[in-house]
Amino acid sequence: MDSINLFNTGDKIPSKYFELPDQHRLREALTVFIADLLAHDFSKLCHLMYRYDVPEQAFHQALASESIDEQASCIADLVIAREMQKVATRAAYRQHKAKQNKPIE
Repeated sequence: MDSINLFNTGDKIPSKYFELPDQHRLREALTVFIADLLAHDFSKLCHLMYRYDVPEQAFHQALASESIDEQASCIADLVIAREMQKVATRAAYRQHKAKQNKPIE
């Protein structure tokens, strides 16, 4: 089975999760990946959360969940929300820049 390198860390996610551009599949793949990091490499998880600019307070709240599965699910939601926020910010910046560069008629 093919796999995809998630976050350019060398960790592989089975490509079946990425056959369709579906947020549910992305969330599922992230949850599995994050659960593994919670269980086996917490420092790497912390580094990735810092690198992807996930709010620290929200990350700590997610860690307060009872089970690793719940923690992983909450953290996956944080990562997806942050990435969507970045996409929206970039789109708004592009629109603003396009308006500034528009020729005066």
